[in-house]
Amino acid sequence: MTVPSPIPLLVLTNGRPDCITKTLRSAAEHLRGAAPMVILDDSGDDVYGRWLEDEFIGGPLDGHVLHLNNQERGYWRAMQAVWRYARYVFDYMGVDKAFFLEDDFTFNGDVHVDDLAGVLDAHPHLIQMALLRQPWFGNEVRLGGLIEALEAGGQEFTETTDGTHSWVEHRACFTGNPSLIPRRTFERDWPEGNWSESRFGRALFAAEPDAHGAYWGRRTDAPRVEHIGHERAGSDY
Repeated sequence: MTVPSPIPLLVLTNGRPDCITKTLRSAAEHLRGAAPMVILDDSGDDVYGRWLEDEFIGGPLDGHVLHLNNQERGYWRAMQAVWRYARYVFDYMGVDKAFFLEDDFTFNGDVHVDDLAGVLDAHPHLIQMALLRQPWFGNEVRLGGLIEALEAGGQEFTETTDGTHSWVEHRACFTGNPSLIPRRTFERDWPEGNWSESRFGRALFAAEPDAHGAYWGRRTDAPRVEHIGHERAGSDY
């Protein structure tokens, strides 16, 4: 019997104790097969940093806290740090995927990361396997969902199955929402400046005509994660 490779859990936080408490409680309950955990702290707040260590290290998702300590903090700098750390972990642990989780999402049910990993292994054109969140922005609420809003903007989505699992492929975006990301995606540098998430995805798809993103499950499935960060923290998105 083949033992699955460990898949590290990288959690990015920027100083919202109420959010990350709910996020990690939910991950401990529902996220299966992602370990060890590393919390990457972009808050720049020593008090918050010590609280993270006291609250979560030694708990159900044991791991460690990495304090980014950027004097000029912000989303794109934090994501560059995540990308650098992921590359280090891949080399150190000899693994080829990481599960990325921001500190303001909870899970609506169990997620078995090994299942997502199997699909990524079998379909190397996929740049990530993301978990669909609920409609959040105004156009998503009006149109009934995240995918529906992107389709209204001209993007195409295709439901795919291997006979056991289903997922929805697209070339609409790269998302920082909870997702399993293969090493080959982390090998592309995260850009500097505002709208870095959007620009990262556009550059990746432009460079790789066959690349696709994916959302786990069927089109008709309910959202698998809930965005709970009602107020955006941090800067330079």
